[in-house]
Amino acid sequence: MRSRWSAFVVGRGDYLFDTLASSHPDRAAPRDAAVRELSRARERQRFLRLTVLHASATDDAGEVLFVARIFEKGVDRSFAELSHFTREDGAWRYASGVLVPGARLPADPAAMSRDDLLALASEA
Repeated sequence: MRSRWSAFVVGRGDYLFDTLASSHPDRAAPRDAAVRELSRARERQRFLRLTVLHASATDDAGEVLFVARIFEKGVDRSFAELSHFTREDGAWRYASGVLVPGARLPADPAAMSRDDLLALASEA
């Protein structure tokens, strides 16, 4: 997760695309167009902080719960996500995630558990 965050910060769309799981819907897009779009995220957004709250893995599946502090044109676009990863060809790939926007997070999102995030996500 930290390497993908860093790739967003510096605009490495190629890395972001290459670390998507083969089952991820964005893999259906033409690679060049997807890489350009992913690379441009840093032009629109300021990535301030990543806080990893929980991480676990089995042989070929993993998850990471994190809070991302992001601003876009002065607007807080922060969120929390429970990301799901899968191991493909010996490397971890981002498969999917359950996202909760910052406006719906508790006052201290760093104290949030995996179950707390899933409960917030189900309220939507």
